[in-house]
Amino acid sequence: MADADAFLKALKQARLSEAAKLDAVLNLRDARALRLEALRDAILPALAGHAAAQALFELNLQDGETPRLWIDLISTVEMEPDPKTYRLFQQRENNRDVVFESRDMGEMSDAVVRYLAHRYVAQDRLSNAVGVRRLTQQGYSLYEMIYAWVTGILFGVLGLVAWALATGHLKF
Repeated sequence: MADADAFLKALKQARLSEAAKLDAVLNLRDARALRLEALRDAILPALAGHAAAQALFELNLQDGETPRLWIDLISTVEMEPDPKTYRLFQQRENNRDVVFESRDMGEMSDAVVRYLAHRYVAQDRLSNAVGVRRLTQQGYSLYEMIYAWVTGILFGVLGLVAWALATGHLKF
């Protein structure tokens, strides 16, 4: 019976130890999420008054095993490799690149604002290039219209001839 009591005591101690470890992990995750939330609060005033930038960038905090601050669809800030280091990641085709890393929230906030500005300029340049392309392709030339009209007539006549041959109205 003494062995059973010893096992029950060891089991109780193991459960208490596991609970303490779980509490530590949860506290660490909460600390990371709180630091990311503070970073988001530091970045938001820089975007105030810029409706287009606010629409382009998410700045959403994702809670979970690894808390993340989503900047846009391809960029996140995470607390890696330790809970005091901010790391700005950008997802590429096959890998994740570290854009900036710092232990100082002020430095990271400035780096994220600079990154947002560069992403905004790139997006603006892309949308302007697409807009210019659309402006140049708005109408059709006279040659294209005549070509489409003649091609349509020829296919129509060819279709009628094929129909007439198939139904027996036209014989060779």
